[in-house]
Amino acid sequence: MTTNKHIAMWTCARSRSTLMTRAFQQLDGCVIFDEPLYPPYLATQGGDHPHKSEMIEMYETNYEKVISKITGDLPQGYSFSFQKHTANNLPQNSDLNWLLCLENFFPIRHPRDMIASRQKIYNYPKKFTLHEIGMEDLYNLFILIQEGTEKVPVVVDSTDVIKNPDKVLQALCTQIGVCYSDKMLRWQPGMRKTDPVWAKTWYNTIINSSGFLPFTQQEITLPEHLNPVFEECLHFYEKLYQYRLIV
Repeated sequence: MTTNKHIAMWTCARSRSTLMTRAFQQLDGCVIFDEPLYPPYLATQGGDHPHKSEMIEMYETNYEKVISKITGDLPQGYSFSFQKHTANNLPQNSDLNWLLCLENFFPIRHPRDMIASRQKIYNYPKKFTLHEIGMEDLYNLFILIQEGTEKVPVVVDSTDVIKNPDKVLQALCTQIGVCYSDKMLRWQPGMRKTDPVWAKTWYNTIINSSGFLPFTQQEITLPEHLNPVFEECLHFYEKLYQYRLIV
C-alpha cells in the first residue's frame, strides 16, 4: 500500500453509501472524508439544502483547497483515505485529471428504491431533477475515469452488498487494494467525528445501526410525478449495472 492511497467512492444520494462508509471506517488506518466536495458545490453552484448556511460556515468551500486535501498527504498514522463523493458535486468546466490518481469505485442502487428513499427524507411531493439525483452525472464520470485510466472502474450494486456483505465486501476490497476484515460487518451505534453536519437529517438509520441487517424486499410504487425522472435514471443505472461486481 502506497503512502498516499486514496479510495474514492462515487455514488448518488440514498444509494447506501453511508452504510458503505461505516463499513470501511472500521478498518485500521482508514481516515474518512465524507462528501468534502458538497460545501464548495453549494457555495459556488447553488442548490437547496436545510443545512446550507451552516455547511458553508463550517467547512472549506474552495474547490482547489478541498481537492488538494483529498489527493495529498495522509494525516499521520493513517494508511489510506476512504472518500464518499457524489458526481454531481464536482466543479463544472474544470480539469478533472486529479481523479485519475484516486482508486475510484461506484456503488449503485436501483433508482426506484433510491428515489423512494429520497422522497421519504424530504417528506413532501418534491419533483426531483435528473441532476439532483445524479445518475447521469455518475455514468458520465464512470466513462471519464474508464477512458482516463484505460480500465473499467469497479461497480458494486448496494443491494448485493446487503444480501451478502461478507463476500461482496471481500471481493470489493480485493479490487481496490485494501485488506478486508470482518470488522467491516459491525460497529457501535452513534455519531462519528467524521459525520458531517447534515448527518442529523440524512443519517438517522446509520446512526442507530450496529451493522448489516438481513435483506428484506419491499414493494415500492413511486408517485406518478416521479416516473419520468425514474425512467431517465433507469437508463443510466442499467448501463452501469452491466459492469457490477459479481461474486
